[in-house]
Amino acid sequence: MRFTLSLLASVLICAVSCKTLDSGETKKPQITRDMPMEEAYQDAVQWGADTLSQVKELARERQQMETLRTLSEHDLLHKAENLSPSALLNVAHLYRVSSSKLNPKVVSSLLSSREPSVRQVGWRLAATKPSAEVARTIDSILEAALSQEREDDILMPDMARAIQENGLKSAYTFLVRGLMVQGSPDYASAMLALDPNKATGPFFDYLAKADLEDLRQLNQKSIDPYTCTVIFRFLTENPLPLNHPALGQLYLFAVSRNRALAEMAYAVLEKQIPENRQVLATLLARSPTQVQLAFIESSQQELSANVRLLLEDLKDMAQQKEVLEELNAPKAPVVR
Repeated sequence: MRFTLSLLASVLICAVSCKTLDSGETKKPQITRDMPMEEAYQDAVQWGADTLSQVKELARERQQMETLRTLSEHDLLHKAENLSPSALLNVAHLYRVSSSKLNPKVVSSLLSSREPSVRQVGWRLAATKPSAEVARTIDSILEAALSQEREDDILMPDMARAIQENGLKSAYTFLVRGLMVQGSPDYASAMLALDPNKATGPFFDYLAKADLEDLRQLNQKSIDPYTCTVIFRFLTENPLPLNHPALGQLYLFAVSRNRALAEMAYAVLEKQIPENRQVLATLLARSPTQVQLAFIESSQQELSANVRLLLEDLKDMAQQKEVLEELNAPKAPVVR
């Protein structure tokens, strides 16, 4: 009896295993020249990759791109939230390549979805095919989010590029909010593309999120180094907001243990010293003692003429004994 039960169990396990193997071996479909476009479209959505390319080529040869547009538009309007992420991306790709311009209803439907992945596809489509109609649709979506106090819920980096590509200067506040909440470089880049004159203040607000403790670590948690790269490149070539309360953050970044951040902040300071030496010297004198000491030490390893003049001004302003001792200590700097 025990042997019989054991044998039966083995047979069942084998049967289940064989069935699983059989059902799992699904062959990639062949795209033929005479197959219905509806069938080819479904294969492209399911399989993507090479199958997707073959279906696009088939639609072009048979002049049925309009059929692809109709099928994909229908799925984006009515099935987007029920598709798998890969299938949704395939549908969106087919819609993009088969449409000369986006249907605003598709954009509105995707951006109004509860699913972040669906909204992301909507933003990406809106960015790749901008138009006046798409811009108006985005504007209405953002206004609705604002009126419902859902500004933070709608934020995502892809939104920034869609706003930028559609020239929506009226949505600048969303970019600023995205920068502060999510910190992606996409927000900073979009701000500069739409209105660089408005960017400086929000950029320093973003830099102010980092405190000295975080910046003295090798990896930062409060800010995105790539976003800082966008910001520092801009600050190197543009005037500083001398009245901004976070202007002194430049010194905190200049003594960061993250070498890339330190070098970028130092470059901004060095470029701005000739026009703003007194202001920058005053800011340095008001910085925490450890920041002043760290800046003096790092600067004197390779002292430029501009920074040497800044440190000379600091001698007249510094009040801490340690800072004065460091400034007056005998050095053998290399002037570059």
